[in-house]
Amino acid sequence: MSLSRASVVPVLLLAGRAAFGQNIAPGYIITAGQDSLRGAIVLHDATAQQRQVDFITAQGSQRQLLDARTLKAYGYTTEQDTVRYIAVTMNLGRTGSTPEALFLRQLVSGPAELYQYRYLRSYNERQGRMAAAFSSSGSAPNGTHASHPALAAPRFPYSLNTREYPPLNAVDARGGTGVALLLRRRGQSNFVIASQWVFPKEATTYFADCPALMPDLQAKRYQPKNLPQLVRRYNSCTSSQ
Repeated sequence: MSLSRASVVPVLLLAGRAAFGQNIAPGYIITAGQDSLRGAIVLHDATAQQRQVDFITAQGSQRQLLDARTLKAYGYTTEQDTVRYIAVTMNLGRTGSTPEALFLRQLVSGPAELYQYRYLRSYNERQGRMAAAFSSSGSAPNGTHASHPALAAPRFPYSLNTREYPPLNAVDARGGTGVALLLRRRGQSNFVIASQWVFPKEATTYFADCPALMPDLQAKRYQPKNLPQLVRRYNSCTSSQ
């Protein structure tokens, strides 16, 4: 009995869930040539997914690791969320370093775009993440293959240390949650670290072209934790102008 193309991904998802402990999701990639390809995404540690995506084609005939130099974006859906990563080029803060290509999770799209960058403060923290990720996924750091042939795993870069995901500045290095929220204007390449803003001063400067926001900002109704809601409101404001 042959399988239709539409049924291939659900079959892969069932096999992947058995092999990976539910860590597989329907998803897509967008190539550098703007082609959109559907398939399945094998989920790994969210920090490591900023470097590569583990993609299975819809036909289930190929599994490959792809990076931000070859893709424009990728995404997937889970029971809880719809997740989208965008390929960007940015300087990770090392002195004398050149801009690097990586994926950032996009939290808000529109005239102002909000992204999440996950960083690591120490090699030991990275090792702890590795152990937790693999104990929950059923995979292994040395690239152990899953039981289903279509899910045979290429080596995922879990041996990378904190140099691959550094804090963006000294403030992040001293503490924080390991997550930076980055803002940029649509069509621009430069980011600002919005999660370190002093509210309301820096927010009122950045969003000055939306006067409707000013009373709430000046009344301190928005704080860094409210950035997604603030950016969505700003985008609605500027789109209606």
